Amino acid sequence: PHLRKEGTSPHRVNRHARQSQLLPSHLPPLTMKGVDEEMTGMDPANVALAGLMSFFCIACPLVMHICTFHPLLFWLPVIAGIVVMVVIVTTGGSGEKVKVGLSMANKWTDSTAVLILALPVGIASQPVLVYLLWRGLGLWAVLAMYAGAYAAWEFVYLDTPPADTAAFIEFKDKALESRWAKKRIPICILYESYCEGKLVFKKDLLETLEFHRHEFIDWRPTFTILRFLVVQAFPQVSTSFKSLVATKREIADHYDRGNDFFRAFMGPSMVYTCGIFHGDTGKGLERSQTLEEAQFNKMATVCRKILVEPGDSFLDIGCGWGTLSRHAAKYWGAKATGITLSKEGKKWCEMKNKLEKVEDKVDIVFGDYRELPQKGVGKFKRIASIEMAEHVGLENFQQYLSIVSELLDDEGVFLMQVSGLRKGSNWEDTAWGLFMSKYIFPGADASTPCNWYVLELEKAGFEVQSVETIGRHYSHTMRTWYTNWVSNQEAMKAKYPAFLCNLWHIFLGWSVVASGYGSATCYQFVAHKNTYTFPRDAFISADGIKDTPFNMPKDKKDAFPE
Repeated sequence: PHLRKEGTSPHRVNRHARQSQLLPSHLPPLTMKGVDEEMTGMDPANVALAGLMSFFCIACPLVMHICTFHPLLFWLPVIAGIVVMVVIVTTGGSGEKVKVGLSMANKWTDSTAVLILALPVGIASQPVLVYLLWRGLGLWAVLAMYAGAYAAWEFVYLDTPPADTAAFIEFKDKALESRWAKKRIPICILYESYCEGKLVFKKDLLETLEFHRHEFIDWRPTFTILRFLVVQAFPQVSTSFKSLVATKREIADHYDRGNDFFRAFMGPSMVYTCGIFHGDTGKGLERSQTLEEAQFNKMATVCRKILVEPGDSFLDIGCGWGTLSRHAAKYWGAKATGITLSKEGKKWCEMKNKLEKVEDKVDIVFGDYRELPQKGVGKFKRIASIEMAEHVGLENFQQYLSIVSELLDDEGVFLMQVSGLRKGSNWEDTAWGLFMSKYIFPGADASTPCNWYVLELEKAGFEVQSVETIGRHYSHTMRTWYTNWVSNQEAMKAKYPAFLCNLWHIFLGWSVVASGYGSATCYQFVAHKNTYTFPRDAFISADGIKDTPFNMPKDKKDAFPE
C-alpha cells in the first residue's frame, strides 16, 4: 500500500517492497525513482560518477595548468590519473567486470574487449586532452570538445539504421515515438522504457523477441549501461564487492522479495534453476513434459551424477527453497543439509520439511557459504551447488572451491551447476549479460564461458569427471516460467511495483531467447578431489550408466505438495 508503482527503479524495488509490508499505516508512502529520475539528482551513482569525472576532467588538468613550468608537479596528476585508472580496472567491482569481459572475448575486437579498452582509455585521456586544449586554445576549446562529444553521441553514435519499429512497439511517450518509430531502437532504451510504461509490445513479448528482434532492435550500449559499468569502481554503488555484509544484503534484496512473487512463475516446485526435459517435443516450441517433471528430472539427474546412496550425507550450497535437499532425502535416502542466505527461503524450507515429513532428514542452515566451516556441519559425501557459484564473484571463486574441498569427503563427489555466457560474444550477447548484471542478478559476476570454470576447478585440486551443457533445457525452463508469469502478471501488479513486474516480464521473455540460441547457457560440472586414492571406478557400472529414474509419483502433486 506504500508503493508508488509507476516509474520505479529496480535498485530500490526489492528493499522498499519488503519494507512496505512492515511499515505502520501512518508512515508516509515510500517514493521510488524511475530511470529518468535516477539519472538526475543526488543518486549515489551520480555522485560517484561526478567525483570520478571531476578528478580526471577538472582537478588533474587544473594542477597541470598551474604547474606547467614545474616538471615534477606537472607530471604528478598524470601519474596519479594513470595509477587510479589501473587500480580501478584491476581491483574491486570494476576489476570483476573486466575479468568477466576478458573471459568472454576471443580477440580484442570482440564487444567485451572493446568496452574494456574504450572506457578506461577514454576517461584516463581526459587530463591530457583538456590540458592541451586549455593551454593551446583556451577554455572555450575544452567546452567545444565536450559539446562536440555530446553531438557525436546524439547524432552519430545513436543514429541507428532505419527500421519499422512502430510495427512491433506501441509508444506511450511522444518523444520516444518521434525518435525511434522509424529507427532501430537501442536495446537498453527498449527495456528501460518498457519497464517504465513508456512503450508496450503490440504482440506477445516473447514472440516478438524470438522471431523479430533483428528487425527493429539495435544492440549497442547506451549511457545508462556505460554509467553502470563506470561506477562499479565505487563500493557504495558497485554490485561486485563481496563482503559478507554486501552478499547478505544482495541476497535479501532479491530472494526475500516475497515467496508469492517467485511462486507466480516457478510454480509449485519452487526451483529457481534450470530443469531437464525428457521425451518428445510437445505443441509448437514447448516440450511435452511439464515444468514440474523437468525439475524432478533435474534433481534426479543431480543425485545420480554424484552417486547418492541411502545414508549419504548431502549438502546443497545455496539451497533456495530447499526442494533439492528434500528430494535427496525423500527419493534417494540421503541425510541432507541445505544452506541459504534468504530468511524467507529458510521459513519456506522449514514449512515444507514439516509438510513432506522429512524434518528428521533435512536440516536447513541460515548463513553464507563462507560461514559453513565455523558452523560445525562436518564433512559430506555428496555436495551440490546449483546456480549459486555465479554469485560468489571471480575474486572469491578459489575461496569458494577451497571451502567445498574442505567440506567434501575424500571419496565424495561434487556437482556444480552454473549459468554461463558465450565465448567470443557479440554485441547482442553482451547486451544480455549487462542487462542481467544491472537489473536481475547484480553481483553474479562468475557467469563465464565453460573453460574458465574447468580451469578454476583444476586449480583448486579437483578432477573434472564430466561436463554437460544444458543451456537448451534452460530455454525450455524459461518458456514455462514465462507462460506462468504471463498468467499471473496482473495479480502480481496488484501487489508489486509495475516497474518490477514489467522487468520480470521482459527478463523471462528475453531469457528464453538468450539461452535458446547460445548468448547464455548452463553447465553441469561433476568433480572430485584429484587424489591417487579416489575410487574412480565408482563412475563405471557393469550394467552401464543407468538412466535417471523416472520415479515421480503418479499423482504429480505429491512430488511438490503445497
